[in-house]
Amino acid sequence: MSSQSLRESIIDWIKLLSSKEAQLDFEKSAAGDLAGDELVEVWFSSFHPETFLHKRAFSQEETEALNIFHRKFDSCASELPTKLTDLHQTKEWPEIMQSAKEVISKCGW
Repeated sequence: MSSQSLRESIIDWIKLLSSKEAQLDFEKSAAGDLAGDELVEVWFSSFHPETFLHKRAFSQEETEALNIFHRKFDSCASELPTKLTDLHQTKEWPEIMQSAKEVISKCGW
């Protein structure tokens, strides 16, 4: 994977995490009943700011914004349900979506 591919993938994923409508589309078109779990798992398997590839893909300011989001997400991820409909019912998920929107805004994505 190139740094550009990683960048595009993480930006696409943060946009998906910011949008309930996009998440519902994702559930219908790709993930099915596993959509909620996949939203969480893909983020945590993809985001590794300590790697050389990540450092080439994102500026320091972008990484700081992503790290803030990541810490918020990480603080509740283990408690989140796996089904998307259940995920949308939690008090944490709207906060995660809002945090993702803040990253998008701050980074100009």
